[in-house]
Amino acid sequence: MMKIDSTAAASGNPVAEILEALMSKHRLNQTELAHRSGVSQPAINRILRERSKAKNPRQDTLEKLAAELGVTPDQLAGRAPISAHMLARGVVPVLSWEQLLPTDPPGEGGQGAWLACPVEHSDETFALPVLGEAMNGNDGYREGEILFVDPRVPAAHGKDVVVLHGETALFRRLVLTPEGRFLKTLNPNWPTPIMRLPDDAVVRGTVVFSGRLR
Repeated sequence: MMKIDSTAAASGNPVAEILEALMSKHRLNQTELAHRSGVSQPAINRILRERSKAKNPRQDTLEKLAAELGVTPDQLAGRAPISAHMLARGVVPVLSWEQLLPTDPPGEGGQGAWLACPVEHSDETFALPVLGEAMNGNDGYREGEILFVDPRVPAAHGKDVVVLHGETALFRRLVLTPEGRFLKTLNPNWPTPIMRLPDDAVVRGTVVFSGRLR
């Protein structure tokens, strides 16, 4: 863990330094961040320009920006430690399967581990370990293998996806047919090798890498 460095702290307004680093990490320009956070582009530009001033943004502005950038308002303002990993471009959080479920209480950033994703990915990408043997087999996955899952990649036919249905999270291959949408295991000996994708299920993301391009 680290605080903002002495150069930023000496400026009197560390928000600008931290905001710029987080925008770079998430590959966001001022217009994109304004659209996604609800904070106007002129307000964001003013924060970035006021590096030598002691004035800090309003609390509601900090809260909106922090929520979009995955930190707390205190971290964005330089009042609380922020992990170097959270500022590094290309790294994604490693989640547990429990953290994907809506019943899991949200944490403060929540993740203890981060990994570098070796392929192009969105800022919403996360890593997840394979559990169980449902996806073993030809062109399959080993238990414990790390998946890189990108919610921004469309869930197309033949793609491997993470799906949430109620309090259940599944990792399966998506099959689209004229008869409907189905989830398929890669293990031919699995008791339920194929099932219909429930209408109320949510595709949480598409696997983009796991030791090789997917």
